Amino acid sequence: MAEKARKILYGICGIGTGHTNRQLPLVEHFVAAGDRVMIFAYGESLAFYAARFAGHADVAVVPVSVPFYVGNKDGLDFEATARLEKNRGVDHTAINSAALARAQQFLGRPDLVVSDYEPVCAQYAYACASPLVTIDQQSKYLVGDFPEDLGGQGYKDEVARLKLFFPRAHKRIACSFFQVAPKARPEVEEGVLLGPAILKPSIVDLVRRPTAFPSVLVYISSQQDFVQDLAEVADLCAEQSQADFHLFLPRTAEVAAFERANVRAYRQGDPRFSEVLSTCSAIVSTAGHSLLSEAMHLGIPVYAIALPVYEQAMNARIIDSGGFGLSRPAITAADLSQFLQKLPDFTRAIAADREVLLRGQGRDSVIALLEEILVGG
Repeated sequence: MAEKARKILYGICGIGTGHTNRQLPLVEHFVAAGDRVMIFAYGESLAFYAARFAGHADVAVVPVSVPFYVGNKDGLDFEATARLEKNRGVDHTAINSAALARAQQFLGRPDLVVSDYEPVCAQYAYACASPLVTIDQQSKYLVGDFPEDLGGQGYKDEVARLKLFFPRAHKRIACSFFQVAPKARPEVEEGVLLGPAILKPSIVDLVRRPTAFPSVLVYISSQQDFVQDLAEVADLCAEQSQADFHLFLPRTAEVAAFERANVRAYRQGDPRFSEVLSTCSAIVSTAGHSLLSEAMHLGIPVYAIALPVYEQAMNARIIDSGGFGLSRPAITAADLSQFLQKLPDFTRAIAADREVLLRGQGRDSVIALLEEILVGG
């Protein structure tokens, strides 16, 4: 137990579950240390952390509201952002002012503010002159040498969002499952620390025991509409009699409709996910950062289908070019069959790589850095 409770404000993006899972080991470290922690959250992260710390006297979970800023190849489109239906009818100012007032009452001036792509906590850090540390995967675009166009997608909007949300930071940390070549002129003066992904303890502790008969985990993100009808995905899997498939679908899906002779269906969040992950031979998935980071850590080949955002296009490209699996715009019978046939080659490539993949668990080095800042480093 700390002699004097330190005061920490966390902001956690609520789009998908990757942000939630990445920050959980860090939040739990400070809670276990006896620190006073407030979490600004919305969406998935709000629901998760409100339940996780319900009734905890030294942890407060507070809703914030963050409009979605529409991007294009030139940066941000503020006119389209203003027209976006989901941004309308929400009093962002009232919600966020209430959150800032709660922070003032619960924390006063924080000793540290940490943001995973959540900008309201950053505003409080600036107002209080508290050190702000950003942790995300997008910050690699501030300093990395990336192609400007990938399948019609660009990363200028990612850079623009980061500059809008976090114009200055005490430290910027980018988590990545792959190495990044530096660009000649970084976009920010303070630079970015690149490190391996922060993995959940359940992933670090997972014991791999693949089944003798190939088993494939299929994960369809709920972030955006998938490029194919989900029934078509189930049918394509059913055609591959040389493997069993475990299909994890958005929570709104009626899973029974997607069951086939060799296809089991589940809703996302099903506790059986870890069991399937431990026994599977391969993953078919949208190209989100968190699951691909976990797959590479565990040595599992991936058939990656990128959603139409640059981040996923880049993640999928790394998988394909590194020989760690395949990247395709959709699932086809021929590509799925090829993927299954080449699983031994993909598995060996992941194990042998020493140049592309960024190995290790990023949690401990990030905690060490945050602790250093808290003692005045």
